[in-house]
Amino acid sequence: MDIQRTLGKPVPSNQQNSYNVCLPTWEDVIGYKNNDPKIMDQVTTGHPRYIIQKPIQQLCNLVLYKYSKFSTSLNDISESCLPFSSYNVAKRCREYIKVRKNVENSAVNQDYPIRILQLKTGKPLTPEELKTKQECTIACVFVHTDDYIYLKEYWQLTGEGISTRCAEYMLKNIEQLLGTQLSELKVNQNLLSNDKIDVDYITSVRQTSIDLSTHEQAKYHVKVALAKKNSSNPPSVFTTSLTRSPTPEPVTAQNLRAIASNNSHEAIDFVQHFVEENGSVSATTDMTNDGVHTQGPPSNQISDAVSSPLSSLSLTSTQPFIDPRDDVYLFPTGISALFTAHRLLLELDSIRVRRTANNGSTKNINKLPIGYGYPYMKTVMFGTPCNDTLLILQKFNHCHYLPSMDIGELLRILQSGEQILAVFLEAPTNAKLEMPDLVELHKLSKLFGFYVVVDDSAFTVNNSNILSYCDILITSLTKVFKNNGNVFAGSLILNKQSKLYSFGLKFFEKSYEYLVWCEDCILLNDYAKKFESSINKINSNTEWLVDNVFKAYLEEGLIKNIFYPKLLNKFNYDILTTPNTIGYGDAFNIVFKDEETAKKFYDNLDLNKSPCVGNSCTIVFPYLLLSNDPSIFNDNRVKPWLLRITIGNEDKILLKEKFTSAFETLI
Repeated sequence: MDIQRTLGKPVPSNQQNSYNVCLPTWEDVIGYKNNDPKIMDQVTTGHPRYIIQKPIQQLCNLVLYKYSKFSTSLNDISESCLPFSSYNVAKRCREYIKVRKNVENSAVNQDYPIRILQLKTGKPLTPEELKTKQECTIACVFVHTDDYIYLKEYWQLTGEGISTRCAEYMLKNIEQLLGTQLSELKVNQNLLSNDKIDVDYITSVRQTSIDLSTHEQAKYHVKVALAKKNSSNPPSVFTTSLTRSPTPEPVTAQNLRAIASNNSHEAIDFVQHFVEENGSVSATTDMTNDGVHTQGPPSNQISDAVSSPLSSLSLTSTQPFIDPRDDVYLFPTGISALFTAHRLLLELDSIRVRRTANNGSTKNINKLPIGYGYPYMKTVMFGTPCNDTLLILQKFNHCHYLPSMDIGELLRILQSGEQILAVFLEAPTNAKLEMPDLVELHKLSKLFGFYVVVDDSAFTVNNSNILSYCDILITSLTKVFKNNGNVFAGSLILNKQSKLYSFGLKFFEKSYEYLVWCEDCILLNDYAKKFESSINKINSNTEWLVDNVFKAYLEEGLIKNIFYPKLLNKFNYDILTTPNTIGYGDAFNIVFKDEETAKKFYDNLDLNKSPCVGNSCTIVFPYLLLSNDPSIFNDNRVKPWLLRITIGNEDKILLKEKFTSAFETLI
């Protein structure tokens, strides 16, 4: 068992390229959260969206030294820069910075230019060169140092920055980028005397040992693996007689008719989008019986929907066929896939907004950025997500946040007459690993005409059926294809059966850029090959450990709560799987009676401890200590000292011994 026990070093210990950083004690975690220099000075790695890795730092410093317009000395430069994976990404970043400064009424450096510089390496000219050489184009965004906060914010939220391996490749081609020889770097006194540029490091960057010519093949195989993961035999017909898991039910889809009758003085808007052949979107309009003008399907559809139970809609759900070439799109990170899904939906809504503008209600709309609030429709964040998911919905548009996953609360928004664009959710959710009722949400989306976007990154199982109940499926491949914490990537899958599918294809035909660096994709493919066999074992071991280790301490009172899909809304989980699916994922959360007990357990547990996931080894971490979302704790069962346990490929008996030993220190 490979365990890293040294603060700030990579997890696992034999992976120097890992983005998982070791935080072995509770106090280390607190110091990490507070940016305590005593802790941060020892941190050598971390999540690349939060901690800029050394190859990227050095690339930025060299680019600033060479191309900054406003200084001849790097120590005096008033600019900062970050490298993005394409010119189009850089333009979106520039737009975001301008919008954010305008929102915050920042007059500081208002006229300072936001510059974009493209850097490009040469193409391979022979089949032999293709093995070690790839054309690479990046776009560096330059801002005044005072505006770096907005630049870094875009980098963090969108995940569209270049990867560490891409930065290493650019450093290896630094002669072409700077117009100078590596040998000259070693004797350049301006560089050698500058503490921001590590010449020895730059000149020692290794040439990759990976055969880059296998990239296209690897890309296709990753797509095939994703199609297989999200495919199954057509599921059976769902009927209303199925026993549903107990959930709070202040308002449900089944009593929608009662809501309508009890609020007869209010108009209920039934909204239906129709994606036309030319890629535009329209909505039919109708008059309710009381003469209130509403948007929605034709009147006969409205009367049918209100007079019959919602559960009668779409009872038969067939598994959509997934074409790896047309339906699966790869991204450099999971969050960049989600960000693109949000962009796609805003692009769709922009058609409605521009039509309104053409009718004279909005001026100069075509000159304005897409999104960023009214007149664009709101989205809904359903359940507690990764913090950056919520920030994307809030900062790039506007949204409703429903952390409790209350269907009734969602219905109240819908019945108020507000038209929403989409519901975003994680399945299972972030804090409690609770599976939302996707079947119910899918039916509501059919009735009210919104789209459903699901992030299933924590749904680490084979042969899932989630795509049947959403329009877009997002996955962090870092988490799903458990690796050594050294590859970031994400995916987006379009549902062929969705009304959004036709527009989605047109959007990607116009806007999609494949930005996964070739080395990252090749490594990812290696992990994808092992996914099916390894995840079944890991999920089986996770279930065994919960049943045979942690439940006993729950009964004894040492643990107050275990959050695990098998124990929470099991029906909602099972309906999204197939008979071939094994287990309930690789993660569970435990809550001790108080923080002191959790701290003692954590400090005495001899396993890897890191805030990142997506590793082939078992990792334990009190990740809510790093959360900035107070709504997570609205459920009094969720405490800041909650421990997330993600099981790896170790032997389950050995893991049992490790956990039992830590529990014994509490007795």
